[in-house]
Amino acid sequence: MTINDLSQWLVDYVAAYPEKYNQIAIWREPIMACAPADDRFLRLKEITVPDHALPEDLLPGANTVVVWFIPFKHHLQMDNTGGKRPALSWGRAYLSTNDMINRIGSAVKDVIEKSGGEAALTPATHNFDKKRMVSLWSHKHLGHLIGLGCYGTNCQLITPAGCSGRMGSLVTNLALGEHPLVAADELCLVKAGKKCGKCITSCPVDALSEDGLDRPLCHARLRENFHLLMAPDGLPDTTSVCAKCQVGMPCSATSPLPVN
Repeated sequence: MTINDLSQWLVDYVAAYPEKYNQIAIWREPIMACAPADDRFLRLKEITVPDHALPEDLLPGANTVVVWFIPFKHHLQMDNTGGKRPALSWGRAYLSTNDMINRIGSAVKDVIEKSGGEAALTPATHNFDKKRMVSLWSHKHLGHLIGLGCYGTNCQLITPAGCSGRMGSLVTNLALGEHPLVAADELCLVKAGKKCGKCITSCPVDALSEDGLDRPLCHARLRENFHLLMAPDGLPDTTSVCAKCQVGMPCSATSPLPVN
């Protein structure tokens, strides 16, 4: 079992998913990176919260952290570019993509176990500490540490396939080596000292700035969007969406800067 095997398995799984589960094809080809479960992950407790989980907390004897990103197709991104509120199609895509990521996690875990390894994972969402407004197993921070992408001013992970999509991750006792997709220090135009800042001006509640994200203000908007739009459409309480800072950006569908 190699990371190339797992990556190709993921590409094939996502390609077959719409027909298998009777879903609209809203996803582009996924990407995957991995790294040894070494001391770099101790930084999680510094850059997130002190009780952020470590790979060994999920799986004693963990050797590798694997993170994947599933980018959305252009038409879905464009659905969400207009107005101050999210499109219903975006909320439905958020829900269906989380379902897919959970299925991917279970399926890839089976693949690893059939090859003689072990794996552990967390859901695509729902591991969120609502009081502190932080994740206790952050796919984005994991992706940053292993070289899947770099954080943008919009507080999203900019990958070679952009930032508009959803992420998943797992840990395994298989030794899959170091396989980053990004070597550059920055992929965000603003952070690289270039002109942009479109995500800042696109935020409908001014929660973004070059200094960071006002998490309570952002979270309040997400909940407002849910109650105004998603709940009346019958979507579950976890459908807290906006993503105006993820669509119509230079970093939405690709990296605006070289990744290496």
